[in-house]
Amino acid sequence: MPLLKPLLLLAALALTACTPLQNCTYSATRDFRALEHNIRETEEALARGYRTERRTVPRTIFTTCYRRDPATQKPIAFPCRDTVFRTETIRIPINRAREARKLAEYRAALPAAQARASAGVRQCQATYPEDA
Repeated sequence: MPLLKPLLLLAALALTACTPLQNCTYSATRDFRALEHNIRETEEALARGYRTERRTVPRTIFTTCYRRDPATQKPIAFPCRDTVFRTETIRIPINRAREARKLAEYRAALPAAQARASAGVRQCQATYPEDA
């Protein structure tokens, strides 16, 4: 019985693993998807007038900690410091002219990236026909 849990875990992992065709397709379309993401982000920044960035900021708080008295094993409270993390979203001003140029460059590069992605997907389907 102790071997049953690891075997079940391995079987579950095998079922959720990607096929070679899926891995190949994912790799072949990576640049195209990144370019689409950049276009979407730049359009949103132009519409808002700023970019957003998420940062995780550490903060020290004062709290009460507990330890056991070695002689009596009773809990003893004492003040201590702890670090907590908070995620902040900050606004970063943009240069509209530069963002518009970047957007134009991204859109100009999109058809070539789409053609490369399509060719890569066709190559993946030819390499891994049993998965299709």
